[in-house]
Amino acid sequence: MFEDWINQLARRSVARLDRPALCDVIAAAAQLRSAADALEARALAAVDALDDRGASASVVARAAGRCSQKEADRRAGRAATLTKLPTAVDALAEGRLSSEHIEALGRAVEATSPEAVEGSGLVEKACRRPADLHARDTRDWIRRQQTNTDIERAHRRRYAARRLSMFENDDGMFVLHGEFDPATGEKLRSAISAEANRLFHIDGGRGSASEARTPEQRRADAITGLLTHSGASGKARPTAPVRNQMLLMARLQGGEVTDGQLIDGSPLPAAVVERLACGSDLFAAILSEAGDPLWIGRQARLATDGQWRALIVRDGGCVVCDAHPSRCEAHHIVPWQPPGCGPTDIDNLALICSHHHHLVHDLGFRFVPTGDGGWSLQPP
Repeated sequence: MFEDWINQLARRSVARLDRPALCDVIAAAAQLRSAADALEARALAAVDALDDRGASASVVARAAGRCSQKEADRRAGRAATLTKLPTAVDALAEGRLSSEHIEALGRAVEATSPEAVEGSGLVEKACRRPADLHARDTRDWIRRQQTNTDIERAHRRRYAARRLSMFENDDGMFVLHGEFDPATGEKLRSAISAEANRLFHIDGGRGSASEARTPEQRRADAITGLLTHSGASGKARPTAPVRNQMLLMARLQGGEVTDGQLIDGSPLPAAVVERLACGSDLFAAILSEAGDPLWIGRQARLATDGQWRALIVRDGGCVVCDAHPSRCEAHHIVPWQPPGCGPTDIDNLALICSHHHHLVHDLGFRFVPTGDGGWSLQPP
């Protein structure tokens, strides 16, 4: 049976298909992949259920699937998750979910319980969302289930696990590898992104920066400059653009800080929020009538700093793929240029990463609502 399927797929030609037909093939291949993953997960779960003291599901996955140990562990983990979430099993087998969705659901099960996840509607919502946006939905849901004690315990565990390694690889390259708690990581990301953005403009901006250095090279040069106090030019480093500054959301109740979190949804203990509030690179992200104007019509084409902060709080990242705000730009849903003449208003703006922005403006992709509050891109 399996040999027949493999042979049929191998003989399927795509050489003369047009774009719609190719999209159909890709969608069908994704469904087949999900169905195969569901079958493999059921088999791995059955391996773990055997009482014969044989190899574990992870060991079998690596040997039979000829994959890395890391991937074998992920496959075994997905199998364990599916044994706890019956509704997800059918959705994966029918191609309505992908393995990435299952991994996010597995993190929710670990943080709470199978019963809580089954009753949360996460599985049903996952069937309507891309895996990256579903991962953000899951993170938000997990955060809402956590108590202050849970948040403080998780922060202490992550902070205690911080580490930085320095070594040379086989090619003689010097390698830095670090792991940090979310608050420290966001501070590092903000500083490196701000310096890399400065280098991007030194290299000529959108028109010629890609010819001077790749984004990875700019980040490497940025961290070198920050650590050694050297730069790519003699110009003083300006204040970081808002997109590259560390933003924090929190509420004040009875004079005490509550519900502190980073823009990506990572929760922070109140003590950490209060400590970060002493830093000069921290901005309060507040949506209120007393804040900066968020509706400025056609007086300006570029989003203001106040609008940037509001967009980061509202969208959290690229509305198409959940890329971090530092990689995003403010996109006019109704184009600012004629004939659209859309306003630079908060409800006509959305965060979108530079990759998807390029697809819209340079390749003719359409930015359309999905009907559930999200957005997607449709090819021309």
